Amino acid sequence: MVALLLKKMKKRALILLLFTLTAVYAFGQAEASNWYFGENAGINFNIYTGNVTPINDGKLFTREGCASISNSNGELLFYTDGTTVYNASHEIMENGRNLFGDESSTQSAIVVPSPGDPNIYFIFTVGSNQTNTGLNYSVVDMFANDGKGIVRGKNLNLLPQCAEKISAVVKDCETRSIWVLTLSSESGFFGNQVSLNTFYAYEVGPNGVNDAPVKSSLPIDIYDVRGYLKLSPSGTTIACANSTSGLYLFDFDSQTGKVSSPEFLNIHDRNNKPYGLEFSPNSELLYVTSSNDYFNSDNPGTNENPLNHSSILIQYDLTAPDITQSQIILDSRNNYRGALQLGPNGKIYRSLSSTYEMGTNKLGVINQPNNSGMSADYLHDAIDLGTRSRATQGLPPFIASFFNEQIDIIKNGYDTNFLALCEGEHYTLVADEIIGGTYTWTRDDIILPENDFDLEISETGTYKVTITPPGEVQTTNCGFPQGEARVQVFEYPRAIEASLFQCDLDFSTTNITTFNLTEAYPIITDNLSNDNSIKFYKTENDAIAATNPILNTESYINTDTNETIYFRIENSFTGCFATNTLNLSISNTEVPTFQASPVCDEVDSPDGINPFILQNYKAEILDNLNFQEGQVEIKFYETEGDALLEINEINEYKNKSPYKQFIYYRVETPTNNECYGINTLELTVEKSPKILQKETKFYCLNNFPNPTKINAGLTEGDASNYTYLWNTGETTYEIDINEIGTYTVDITNQAGCSDQRTVIVEPSNIATINDIEVTDVSENNTINLITSGEGIYEFAVVNAQNEMIRPYQENNVFENVFPGLYTVLVKDVKNDCGIVPEPVSVIGFPKFFTPNNDGINDTWQIYGVSELFQSNTKIQIYNRYGKLLKELDPLGKGWDGSIRGKTLPNDDYWFSVQLQDGRVFKNHFTLKH
Repeated sequence: MVALLLKKMKKRALILLLFTLTAVYAFGQAEASNWYFGENAGINFNIYTGNVTPINDGKLFTREGCASISNSNGELLFYTDGTTVYNASHEIMENGRNLFGDESSTQSAIVVPSPGDPNIYFIFTVGSNQTNTGLNYSVVDMFANDGKGIVRGKNLNLLPQCAEKISAVVKDCETRSIWVLTLSSESGFFGNQVSLNTFYAYEVGPNGVNDAPVKSSLPIDIYDVRGYLKLSPSGTTIACANSTSGLYLFDFDSQTGKVSSPEFLNIHDRNNKPYGLEFSPNSELLYVTSSNDYFNSDNPGTNENPLNHSSILIQYDLTAPDITQSQIILDSRNNYRGALQLGPNGKIYRSLSSTYEMGTNKLGVINQPNNSGMSADYLHDAIDLGTRSRATQGLPPFIASFFNEQIDIIKNGYDTNFLALCEGEHYTLVADEIIGGTYTWTRDDIILPENDFDLEISETGTYKVTITPPGEVQTTNCGFPQGEARVQVFEYPRAIEASLFQCDLDFSTTNITTFNLTEAYPIITDNLSNDNSIKFYKTENDAIAATNPILNTESYINTDTNETIYFRIENSFTGCFATNTLNLSISNTEVPTFQASPVCDEVDSPDGINPFILQNYKAEILDNLNFQEGQVEIKFYETEGDALLEINEINEYKNKSPYKQFIYYRVETPTNNECYGINTLELTVEKSPKILQKETKFYCLNNFPNPTKINAGLTEGDASNYTYLWNTGETTYEIDINEIGTYTVDITNQAGCSDQRTVIVEPSNIATINDIEVTDVSENNTINLITSGEGIYEFAVVNAQNEMIRPYQENNVFENVFPGLYTVLVKDVKNDCGIVPEPVSVIGFPKFFTPNNDGINDTWQIYGVSELFQSNTKIQIYNRYGKLLKELDPLGKGWDGSIRGKTLPNDDYWFSVQLQDGRVFKNHFTLKH
């Protein structure tokens, strides 16, 4: 057994490999950890790693101005758009409404901590070119409301009118005073033609805001209030962007607050209207966003077309003899104007907007802002803010000194001020060695006795050093070299000696098998997490040195019986690690093949492919192996290799081979993952009965009580090989029924698989003729049959000789029927329950007759009269002069054209008919010999 080895080493923060910063930024970094801007947009900077995480819990909805502030631990305190203040709970702070900033002001606000009270903050606000509310400040007390804060003094005016710009920088670290600067006219008022030529610097000291500014009036002509104002992190240079009035540089004296030496920088591009500004962390490079500032007052709709807007990202070298000529365009595209802001991780972020009203959900990033030219590594659309958030034109400004470049006192090859130590480990912080310099070291702001250029540490804390050059008075002046290291001590990961047991499936090579080493994770450590990485090694020295790791961890083949290998658990963030041994042992026990209880094929998908709930077979397998529940654990896998390596475990499975498939089950101990045995599990799908599951039958009610037959509907197989159970209680394949209803039968085959058939018996019947409507003695004689009944009917007409003159049809109306005597037939076609006949008469009169004894039209008589129809009809015949010639018997043969044996001449003769139903008809006909 190898003893637990806890090894110490020089640490690295692995996550920071993604961030190759050129320097460490220590002064006030954490206060800039949370940014809120745009439409519910925000980002968070991890104070240790510099990682950027989008956040969308903010309440801002601003086109431009915004400001945020956090505490020294990177915890959000509050944020604002210049008009409303929100606390860390994203609620409106008490008395936090109606500040005199403006969300349409370029830099509507900046937050300045009080040098004299850690709970007091000042929100400086400036109005827009629409409101012109000037420079004001409000006082926030963060001690109030259980740390949620309250705005106590509000809108205290310092300057009547000013541009939409504001910036701040530390005066010195001894007094901790801060300068707040803005731009206005010499009088503090301005109109359309008044030049903005005067900087106003207000000192914020331990006793509050000094309302008497330091004024610097300069020979410049600025008329556009829009655009950013930025101070360099070094506090020595001012950049001022003024849209249509151009770009200026100035010198700044942080001791006096005076601004001097204006220099106009020409922008060599059609997009020459500057807006966003930022300095590199080393204060040697200036970055500018400049646009075409497209605005069409005559056709405002075009202002929201992204294709009308274009902008560039420029870099200037402030150390060049001719700064204007050092201009390099890093990016040019269709884009609206946008802010630039240096982050606590040393990168510069660019707000991206398509138009004034149309933001985007992306930020651009300058990854190496201290590098000249394209090596600054600008990435467009680098940060995705999420679907619920939009960047607009502004980003929150901060005190420029927050980002002042510091010396690296960790010197471990990684550009970060965070150092992770393992418990018990010592580390030496090293500052730049200045002969004759005085070194002041502090831990958590408490002065330490060490006064040399290096400091050995072993405890958690924030360590700082200030170097006072020789000949200077010892002080904490910000101009002196400084360094900071945030140190945190971490516990070692816990590495537990363990054994991994595996089954030997290939007995041709005894005690040699394949191990999935990752299966040992739960038993070799009790703090397994994403932060801890585990690797395996053949030797202890390799594990300690982290060299030659085993690569095929999921399919490692042991080389010796009861082989011992080594593992290393390392925290990927802290670098703390521990090693121990893992013993690889072979189990030679066997388990038998197992045939699971068959399942029946799905009746609605009879293809032999079924889902299996494999957990249901565990009890059967345990019983077969004579194990009690809890003694072993059963797991299932599709392949033997998966079972051996314990990968791709399955609990629900659908067979791929119809009706029969083999998978694998693995038996292991539940506590230490010892493999007891692996073998096949046979899955079987039995066929279900092949039947016609649903059918509709009809029973003729006119046949009651005579029965009809229904059956179980087998479509395959011998009926004698199945059992049947009807809902009537009968158990035969076929049954007799004479009632309407739903009949079900369960059909079960010899494998015990069942299906159910449903027979719905609906009623049918012969028709009931309720009425026959006849329209006769007309140009279109019709017969309309009115019927009822449970059947589905068709209709036909036959004549007196039983000849079909109108074949069966679905329509119950017959048209153009020749006069005469007929029988109508109504047939049930739903279930062939029978035909119902009914005689019918269609009355009509011949137009002529020819009594020549040829058997055709030899007499004249009314059509449609019989003993059943109109038998009491009165028929009288007249000559053209109205003389009654003959009265006919309606049931007789008719008139033969003679009177008393004398044949009458060819002529038209008249008739009068009074039908039995009361109708009277008069007309004439022709006699032809």
